[in-house]
Amino acid sequence: MEIRTDLALEAREMIDEKRSEKMRDKDALPKGMFVKTRENNYILITDIEITSEEAAKKIGKKIGKYLTLEFKNPILDTLDNQENIAKSLSTELTAFISEFCNNSPVIMIAGLGNRNITADSLGPKVVDKVVVTRHVKNIENNDNLEIDARLGNLCAVAPGVMGVTGIETSEMIKGMISTVKPDILIVIDALASRKTSRVNTTIQISDTGIVPGSGVGNHRMELSQDVLGIPVIAIGVPTVVDAATLVRDILEISNNDNNLKLESENEIINMIVTPKNIDIAIERLSEVISSGINMAIHKGFEMKEINEYLI
Repeated sequence: MEIRTDLALEAREMIDEKRSEKMRDKDALPKGMFVKTRENNYILITDIEITSEEAAKKIGKKIGKYLTLEFKNPILDTLDNQENIAKSLSTELTAFISEFCNNSPVIMIAGLGNRNITADSLGPKVVDKVVVTRHVKNIENNDNLEIDARLGNLCAVAPGVMGVTGIETSEMIKGMISTVKPDILIVIDALASRKTSRVNTTIQISDTGIVPGSGVGNHRMELSQDVLGIPVIAIGVPTVVDAATLVRDILEISNNDNNLKLESENEIINMIVTPKNIDIAIERLSEVISSGINMAIHKGFEMKEINEYLI
């Protein structure tokens, strides 16, 4: 059974699961893979860096850096919790941006996904809440305008999906990049997880770009530096899980003794499911991620302060 996941953390966990009990060693990693964890009161952070083709092949991910933030309070039901996670995201995103550019970069945000499908609407909803400033920054003879010096140079787009537009997302964004000429592209997308506990409770940041739809088997052209010519930072949240994975987990938990097997696995292998509270989760997650982006790009603002620009 194919196990679908977009999370490097879960791909790393599967390396251990594939070993026999006698051979299993949680400290044993493929050559060229480095993992470390850290935490605060609100999140557990796992850093995974892949530096060799051997490790990339083993984990099924491209060479690069992958950072995962797992919420200790998964519901995001308090402003304090949301603000602290947003600040943590801002700190980590700032570090990713500084890898490519330190001097006030022009940044484009691309919110991927279908606005009309709740589980796939994270990207467009984040775009709705980021503070765009490029149109102001680029005004000629703007000496008479009073522009807050803390504001960065940011533009944003929600390109939709090919089933609606008839255009590959990467083609559309590539055309925009040729006109806007940003220094960095940040893409936001919904992902797939192999564990229900990580659905809507985890944020992954990577510097390797993204292949839209890969987690649900709907592969599109990738958005990466190789394709677009500029650095691409991907921010994603798993909002769905494969139904076959759910059944496998249930059988492992409840049927270890009687060795039950799936007789109709093919009937569920292509089903993707999401929690019933997905609408609330997406609203809260989009608020957290957009606030994290705003604070990372517009330096010196607090979360409530920068959000006043959206009113």
